[in-house]
Amino acid sequence: MVLVVWDGLRPDCINEQDTPALAGLARQGVFFQAHHAVYLSSTEVNATALATGDYPVHNGILGNYEYRPDIDPLRHVEVDSAYAVRKGDALTGGHYLPVPTLLELVRASGGDAVVVGNKPVPRLFDRNDPSGNGHDCASLMATLPAHAVQRIAQAHPGGSDNDTPQGHLDTMAARALVDGLWDTRVPKLSVLWLSEPDITEHQAGPGSAAARKALRNSDRNLALVLSALSDRGLRDKTDVLVVSDHGFSTISRTAPVVEALRNAGFPAFSEFPGPPAPGQIIVVNEGGSVLVYVIGHSDATVRALAAFFEQQDFAGVIFTRQAMPGTFTFDQARINTAHAPDLVVSMKWSPEPNATGLPGLLVTDGGGGIVVRGGAHGSLSRFEMRNTLVAAGPDFLVNAVDNLPTGNADVAPTVLAVLGVRAPQAMDGRVLTEAMTGAKDSPAPPQTRTLEAAADNGKSAWRQSLRLTEYAGAFYLDEGNGAVTGK
Repeated sequence: MVLVVWDGLRPDCINEQDTPALAGLARQGVFFQAHHAVYLSSTEVNATALATGDYPVHNGILGNYEYRPDIDPLRHVEVDSAYAVRKGDALTGGHYLPVPTLLELVRASGGDAVVVGNKPVPRLFDRNDPSGNGHDCASLMATLPAHAVQRIAQAHPGGSDNDTPQGHLDTMAARALVDGLWDTRVPKLSVLWLSEPDITEHQAGPGSAAARKALRNSDRNLALVLSALSDRGLRDKTDVLVVSDHGFSTISRTAPVVEALRNAGFPAFSEFPGPPAPGQIIVVNEGGSVLVYVIGHSDATVRALAAFFEQQDFAGVIFTRQAMPGTFTFDQARINTAHAPDLVVSMKWSPEPNATGLPGLLVTDGGGGIVVRGGAHGSLSRFEMRNTLVAAGPDFLVNAVDNLPTGNADVAPTVLAVLGVRAPQAMDGRVLTEAMTGAKDSPAPPQTRTLEAAADNGKSAWRQSLRLTEYAGAFYLDEGNGAVTGK
């Protein structure tokens, strides 16, 4: 089994011109027409869902960045950083993630499993240091034999004219897999994380000429993996899954949340200047969402914050730990983690097209180097919650389209089922049996419903909605948005 992640790939960007290898793979296997990201529609959240088969409520990762005062009391931490992972494991006796990952389960069953990529996110699949050389698993060449590292470096000293800067590193990662980690044999499970088109889409926006160039680079890397399997006589014996962590939107404007809160009289910070005091607020920017933490968790402050966001034209959907007028609860979105903030706000989006004609515009917080007309994700926009899954190989149907709802949390249980590995506990995701050879009739049809919440805030009224689908015991968030109106 080979799992290839294209970071940020929207399914409507797959075509014969930019992604011929992926389009061909979809024809050979199954294209999942209604595939879903996990909310928040951000990289580390969905990497953890892919790795564990669980939603944030069970795997513990809610954002790319979180405020975890036991790790750093003054500022947010990057959840996939070496510092956060190592300190988190030290604080929990090795349970930074409270559930096992795909790689851990495959290895526990006696199989071998590897992960490689040029972003830190592979740490969330494998927090160990199998190389024994003092590096961690997210280092591009960390797990490779010395002779393989030398051979790859000599053969690929620089990028081609078609490479983006990150694309060249992706190519090095693909080479590290097929020429390094596959040096003597192909493991039972291999995971390759490609950083494109995400990096370029953030800078230039989805659908741009630069983003299409990034797509072509990732497609060449997929072709490299498929060719390596063919050269080893393993192509018809190997299942290949291509998945993206999330979709993408184009930024229409920014709305600096900390500034807005401060103007309204809240003691809000993006980073505390010193030890925080009860009632102070730290806001963590996730691009398409913000996480809001109140020191001391004052109910009155949380209610005042909810009322504030219900009057802002940048807010899309507001979540709180406890039920409040105009909000949904964390439990309704499966995001009630042990380290959850007091409020989560998904930013406002619209289906309008960008300059290239690709639909999906998003308001974002203004921090973190955000570029207007660039790209972002992390919200409940349908263009970020709908992402990509293609599966082809001996265990999957040929030239098929799966119209049933599927999601990133379904990937791990499906991979384990194909590999014959039993998980020690039930997962939130389901096995995608309808797409596999010998598929049987589906159970009862999917059930889609829309939740609504409203609040009257004196001079204005707030209304928000959240559409979700349930099928075969699994749960999928389709989209959510809200609006403030005058009275």
